[in-house]
Amino acid sequence: MLKPSMPADREAAKEELLVMLEAEEARADRELRRIKLAWLLCGLCLAAALVPWLFLGGRAQFVSRDSGYDAAVLVPAWLALLGIGSATLAAVLFLMRAMRASLGNIVERDVRKNHKAPRRR
Repeated sequence: MLKPSMPADREAAKEELLVMLEAEEARADRELRRIKLAWLLCGLCLAAALVPWLFLGGRAQFVSRDSGYDAAVLVPAWLALLGIGSATLAAVLFLMRAMRASLGNIVERDVRKNHKAPRRR
């Protein structure tokens, strides 16, 4: 015998699934925005490190091995380190996002495979 509330339960489940899907999409958008921001920071830091290193004598001072480096060497070094750190952060965030998406796809496929439609008598 069919329960009369089954279509209502099914609609409620669909509505709940849509809400969860919208929340996941919003989280994915925030994560991708953070990844893009980290890559942008990386590019800006590395580009900013090249200017004093190449054009303001940082490389020449570093090669001449004078003791006690000044800002022409130290500023590009810290900027490059910040750029490498932000690139690492972006890569880690990207891999976490990719793993979460893959696991979500696996779970979704498993649910669809194991989901059986209710039998009508």
